[in-house]
Amino acid sequence: MAEELVLEVRDIDKSFPGTQALSKVNFQLRKGEIHAVVGENGAGKSTLMNVIDGVYTPDGGEIYINGRKVQIKDPLAAQRLGIGFVHQEIALCPDVSVAENLYMASINSSKALLVNYKELYAKTAQALNALHPIDPQKNVGDLSISNQQVVEIAKALTLDCRILILDEPTAVLTESETEALFQIMKKLRDQGISIIYISHRMAEVFGQCDRVSVLRDGQYIGTYEVAQTTSTEVVNMMVGREIGDLYPAKSGRPAETPEVLLQVSGFSNEGRFQDVSFELFDEQRAHFPFVHRGHQIVHFFRRVFSGQRG
Repeated sequence: MAEELVLEVRDIDKSFPGTQALSKVNFQLRKGEIHAVVGENGAGKSTLMNVIDGVYTPDGGEIYINGRKVQIKDPLAAQRLGIGFVHQEIALCPDVSVAENLYMASINSSKALLVNYKELYAKTAQALNALHPIDPQKNVGDLSISNQQVVEIAKALTLDCRILILDEPTAVLTESETEALFQIMKKLRDQGISIIYISHRMAEVFGQCDRVSVLRDGQYIGTYEVAQTTSTEVVNMMVGREIGDLYPAKSGRPAETPEVLLQVSGFSNEGRFQDVSFELFDEQRAHFPFVHRGHQIVHFFRRVFSGQRG
């Protein structure tokens, strides 16, 4: 008996000026599975997810939800079809509470003059406790990145999400936060929710996912049971050739001294990291004399360079 498909993408095409982003791409998602989508940068992963989420309209092809052909014209239409998308960059309002973020749509559509905060906090606590307990009254901006992701997931679930897209969710998480996220994913899978998991990390794909689909240069290469393939085979399919050595020996030639693009010395942020020093060189070569909580430093710099605070 065939596994129940909750999502099927058939022969999807999408082009932008001068670029064929997707060409006859196929994808199937079963009920209650964690399905990885992998590929090099530019392979078409984000474009495909944005087509599924209604951000982009495909040039050709068909999308089926639970066997029914649908047209997903915008993210609201995707939401109504049970699709939730948790982006790598958190899309919450940092200056209001967890509860207000979770139920912002219903608050805005309500005709009541006043918000019943007691009821709102109770509903929020119930929704979050099913995943990970978080104070409903706390401002989102005061939460860790991992807890903000939990709020994003909970928000999708309150909107009757049955297909959850996670885009590089562990990119800025610590090891313990990553493990907590994996436990939440397994819990959702056991509840019959289907998860599309975007990642470059083979250890996560093979440790957490049931199947993996490979894209390369905007084309669908294939879908494989994780238990029946290897990370080497997947990487070979991603790049289109056999990779004999993922970490080749360095050249014996003396290297030129690279230009320092960014230098940080004694950098601290109270409660997050202390006395960090590093240099960023050209040619994408970086020397980081730290590991612990390095993700928070990277995230902090993202916020600084984008003009955010905190």
